[in-house]
Amino acid sequence: MTLLFASLTLMGTLGASQLPQPVTPMGQVSGQVIEDGTNALVAGARVFVILEERFAPADPPPASVTDEDGRYHFDALPAGRYRIAAQKTGFAPPMEPSTMAMFELSAGQVLDGLTVSLQRGGVITGRVLDQFGKPLVDVGVTALLKRLHLNDRPAGLSSSGAPLLMPSGQDQTNDLGEFRILGLPPGEYVIAASPRSDFTFFPGTPDVSAAQPVSVLSGETVSALTIQLVAVPAFRVSGVVVDGVGAPVAGVTVMLMTAPRGTDFLVSLAMGAPRMSQSDASGAFTFGDVAAGSYTLRAAGFGGIFAATDNFGIDIDGTPRADPIRPTPALEPGTLDVTIDTANVSDLRIVVAGAP
Repeated sequence: MTLLFASLTLMGTLGASQLPQPVTPMGQVSGQVIEDGTNALVAGARVFVILEERFAPADPPPASVTDEDGRYHFDALPAGRYRIAAQKTGFAPPMEPSTMAMFELSAGQVLDGLTVSLQRGGVITGRVLDQFGKPLVDVGVTALLKRLHLNDRPAGLSSSGAPLLMPSGQDQTNDLGEFRILGLPPGEYVIAASPRSDFTFFPGTPDVSAAQPVSVLSGETVSALTIQLVAVPAFRVSGVVVDGVGAPVAGVTVMLMTAPRGTDFLVSLAMGAPRMSQSDASGAFTFGDVAAGSYTLRAAGFGGIFAATDNFGIDIDGTPRADPIRPTPALEPGTLDVTIDTANVSDLRIVVAGAP
């Protein structure tokens, strides 16, 4: 009898511990996506929401695609404060979280009629030609946002601030040398073509400060731009990789960073991947066909990750400048700054610490 009573007591305890826990009801949000300015319904737009305290979630944010009536629906959102935005080809994407609309949802709340607007993006078209006027094929063209439209400045940006050059659209030239970049937010752009490791900026200059800005309005198409490459001398950069006692180190990958040290990270991405060379048995490395300019050489795998800082900005009048508030970072081990003017650069020594 004692054993039976103990068993019943244990079963009762287990049953009590396994009682279903209360479930927090999920909220629902629905509405429509419209085109800014015309209020036309936008079908096939991707709508997404992000919890305000989680701007960089590990998982993709919840998303919904609008139907033929421009309607979207989320049926299982936990309570919280959200940012909401929409995306569709041909429309300008949200620039940053502060430009996205916000709503608050309580547990189990059904929120309907939340309208999300999309702004029709601008378009830039044109051609890329070589120095002889012939079209260039498969050349990458990037639109770098120079500064935001005066009537469309997101909250949080100072009116006298200096927005960084921001890659906002890209395309590859076709067999006629033509490119078309769409979905651009309103603003002024610097257009860059990169047939090789170097860049030519519209209308045809290797110097970004001499580039002619292109102004784009919402829904406007700026066409017939011609970027003609300029013939520039090519030089050779060479040197040797050595260890702390001066002995040559073979098999080290050396990177020639097109963006000089301290260039804004986004701009450095737009300038493409670094060129690579590997040191031979005598530690020697060589780069050919390098245009005049400022570069950074770095021995990959030694020192820290190549540091790029946001020290390149735009003055209030739109002039590119270096930001004195953000100093250029100090040289890391295994890193050299290189400036090419009118001659080859040789006899460089990259000293790597901790080489095998």
